[in-house]
Amino acid sequence: MPSYYKHKKKESIDVPYSFCCEQCMQDSGMLTATIVGSTAEINDPYRQLNSKKQQKLDEKAHAYLVSAVREAYNNATDKKVYSTVFKDECPHCHKPQSWGLTGLKDEMYLWPSAWAIVGIILGVGYYFFGGNNNNLPGALLAGGVCFALAVGMYAWNMVKIANKKKQVSSASQQNEPDIIWDAVRHIIDEK
Repeated sequence: MPSYYKHKKKESIDVPYSFCCEQCMQDSGMLTATIVGSTAEINDPYRQLNSKKQQKLDEKAHAYLVSAVREAYNNATDKKVYSTVFKDECPHCHKPQSWGLTGLKDEMYLWPSAWAIVGIILGVGYYFFGGNNNNLPGALLAGGVCFALAVGMYAWNMVKIANKKKQVSSASQQNEPDIIWDAVRHIIDEK
């Protein structure tokens, strides 16, 4: 059986933004958030891709970047949910902003859900394909460890959100970041 090489590529783009701090009321100045697309991957038996496959890898990586930028744009403009790539810590007083909570809440279930699904897959897989007659204890252990990780991550996310809520509760006003979407308009408008 021939061996294959994994060829990977990831694209990113910088988006400028600024905000008025809700705590100290100073302007943050121009900051930069980097939006990164998912990793495109092609398996090939050759160490070096030919030009056609390299072009396909480049196109996949660019399509993933377009998807990530559009998702961040739509969430920010339609739902007022700001991705965690837009750092909400004031460069002057180092306090978080209330709009930063939306990104944390949006990602709160991501890793706990992933670990719960892994737990189900491991538990069911071990139960049916474990190799001996009494697979239930091993299946419960494999699934239980993953579920414990999922619960732990969920609890950790809840603590992070509660801490940030406490820190931003003393703000005299709630502002939103000024994201310069025109800098990536060519990506957003791509067909």
